[in-house]
Amino acid sequence: REHAAYEGPLVTTLGRQPDNAYALLSRGPDHIGDRGPDTDDADWGHFSDLWRDAKAVAQREHFLHWEVAFPGVWQHWQNQRPQGGFDAVIGNPPWNLIEQPEVEWFKLRDSEVALAPTGAARKALIKQKLDIGEKIALEYKDMRDRANQMRAFARSSEDYPLLSGGRINLYSLFVERAMSLVKPDGIIGLLTPSGIYADKTAAPFFKSVSSAGRVACVFDFENKKIFFPDVHPSFKFCALIFGGEKRIFAETHCAFFLHDPKTLDDPNRCFPLTPDDFALVNPNTGTAPIFRNRRDADITRRIYECHPVLVDRSGENECKAWPVRFRQGLFNMTSDSHLFHTREELEDREGAYPIGGNRFNSPSGEWLPLYEGKMVQAYDHRAASIVVNPQNPNRPAQKRDATLEEHANPEWLPDPQFWVPASECSTHVQQPWLVSFKDVTAPTNARTMIAAIIPSCGVGNTLPILQADSSEGMPGLALLAANLNAMVYDYLARQKVQGQHLNWFIVEQLPVVSPDRFASVRFGAKTARDLVREAVLELTYTAHDMAPFARDLGYVDESGDVRPPFVWDADRRLRLRAKLDAVFFHLYGVTDREDVRYVYSTFPIVEQEEIADYGRYLSRDLCLAYLNALAAGDADVEPVV
Repeated sequence: REHAAYEGPLVTTLGRQPDNAYALLSRGPDHIGDRGPDTDDADWGHFSDLWRDAKAVAQREHFLHWEVAFPGVWQHWQNQRPQGGFDAVIGNPPWNLIEQPEVEWFKLRDSEVALAPTGAARKALIKQKLDIGEKIALEYKDMRDRANQMRAFARSSEDYPLLSGGRINLYSLFVERAMSLVKPDGIIGLLTPSGIYADKTAAPFFKSVSSAGRVACVFDFENKKIFFPDVHPSFKFCALIFGGEKRIFAETHCAFFLHDPKTLDDPNRCFPLTPDDFALVNPNTGTAPIFRNRRDADITRRIYECHPVLVDRSGENECKAWPVRFRQGLFNMTSDSHLFHTREELEDREGAYPIGGNRFNSPSGEWLPLYEGKMVQAYDHRAASIVVNPQNPNRPAQKRDATLEEHANPEWLPDPQFWVPASECSTHVQQPWLVSFKDVTAPTNARTMIAAIIPSCGVGNTLPILQADSSEGMPGLALLAANLNAMVYDYLARQKVQGQHLNWFIVEQLPVVSPDRFASVRFGAKTARDLVREAVLELTYTAHDMAPFARDLGYVDESGDVRPPFVWDADRRLRLRAKLDAVFFHLYGVTDREDVRYVYSTFPIVEQEEIADYGRYLSRDLCLAYLNALAAGDADVEPVV
């Protein structure tokens, strides 16, 4: 405040400031004062060089000293914690990663590097170009070096303790800077990517403000080319409004997936959440759920009040609802790519030969197929083979869906892109089968959570796995896999996924049916455990390579031999999955038929596909029929719908 008589609110915007931000550096060493009689000319020359370098950096980076640029806003600003600040901080900070990924950076500059078949090959090519001093490689190194310096500064300066983890996006640093600039009772309003309230790296920040009641509003928008034409239509951003450390709000007004600010006037779309609500639905991170409307919030809260999350870390000790552990695959598809071999490379370089089950043997040892997320679908470890288009720099490996004829052949197995040494898989190949789920997904896909039971093999990081803590827990994993694939569970998952990945921190905070509930809930003569195991066995055991799974579930004849696989029947599979969905609606306590209809309505792509195939939303109608049959204790009926 330049004039003492001014008593109105002082507001600043976060953005680029005028050139006076580095005015103090403009004077130069000749104006600082006398050199003194003992100053050595060499020392003074060295200082002058440093000064010119510092001034050049300041002009390039546009440094800003807030307390100098805005005199009078803070008192005792030379102290570590100045007093004062702005009444309000508003802005739209940049939404850019500090460091651009390799493929994206080279795509418009060097197609040879961008089109490299693996991450290892790409890094080797960059190194080769650096060694010969190629200009484009030197520019890339300069970008990486500057990004590393900025990242190191952000993490060591103590100014960004909450949002400088992971791959730093500039907007997150602006959020923390705003917190330090505002008065304790001031207000902050920023437009940022929606990850600010949902990403794991942002969790320490958002939990600190949501649990303290400092969040006034979270208004989440889907771009759809409506707001920012140059931004991808599916990109989501939010208007986040929160207070300083002493500004408290009893409720947070929330609205998500907005396409028009006028929707904020709709009480069904804009609804309040309390600090306790944030803690209930995301106990580990305190991040916000993504409720499309008030009904979503009500159904979800009821489920969370009655069921445990998979892994609860909110207390002093970790509490698991199921005795399982998580692994982000075994191989990173980029950093471990030096271990990957195509079939041609195996046969030509390693002298390998097939031994069945998609496996190879060679003088150097055995090789296992590397499963990726795009190869599986729900209850289907043979959903697709991988085909490679080397001209596509972003996604060269694409899936080719299995045909009905291939699915009907229990000998047929999909072709992976790579094979990996069995010796590198020793930590988990001792388990004969694995529960996996697709990491790459979206809340707007046909389905968001897609789990499959796969044979023991190599697994990439796009296909995370859940392992039993002991061999005794293996059969129980079949129940958990069914839980992950249930429609009601997927409905809950879609309210947590913000981007294109179903991260573990999301999965572990989703409510699950506890193991003892499967045994205690009965439908006539059968328990929920009986029904789920029967259905999962038939849906999964469609090929000979899953015989170990069938054996663990007791599917053997009088002599102890595993029975033949089940015949692939698409109509039968649809009925089995609808029956499983009905079982899980009962297990979760969602038995109101209107609520069940509503949950199904939140999967519009599934509805459209089934109407095209069957003339009706068949899985929904089957589930509603099974829902009544199970309630009546008739567990084996096949409804006619």
